[in-house]
Amino acid sequence: MRLSALTHLVAAVRALAQCESVIVLGSAALLGTSAALGEPGGPLETTRDADLLLTPVDAEMAAVLHEALGEGSLFDARYGYHVDLLRPEIVATLPAGWQSRLVPVAGASAVSAFDVAFAKLFVGRDKDLAVVTALLAQGLVRSAALAEAIMAAPAAERDRHAAMRRLQQCGTLEG
Repeated sequence: MRLSALTHLVAAVRALAQCESVIVLGSAALLGTSAALGEPGGPLETTRDADLLLTPVDAEMAAVLHEALGEGSLFDARYGYHVDLLRPEIVATLPAGWQSRLVPVAGASAVSAFDVAFAKLFVGRDKDLAVVTALLAQGLVRSAALAEAIMAAPAAERDRHAAMRRLQQCGTLEG
């Protein structure tokens, strides 16, 4: 996904929902750190959705937005990208202090590269680990800081250890 696509999606959501705030989570949030990540050859080149958390939004408005801008919508068919609306409970998966690390992007706020990498290490899909590997290689996140946050996370011990193994697969822990 390119920054122009994210900007288009956020503008369309704001026009329909007239919400107070939009927070971008997931891979598209990384465009707030580096727009180049969405360019050809970048790890976000094939990303076709933006995960958005809106405040306020009710079930009726969420349904309107999904029909207008969600996966399979006419908007998606025309432009090749869409919105995935998230429930407020999703923030429980983010590390402590995530709100203080928000970055401006495309008329919204986005979680930081650190917070995206943290969440992706717990999810652990191949595509998530490829993004974390790219973030580490480009110096956009530090593995030592991620390791510290993982070990402090209020998650089950087995989940923390799995996230640590994934981090080690993505890049060497610096000393």
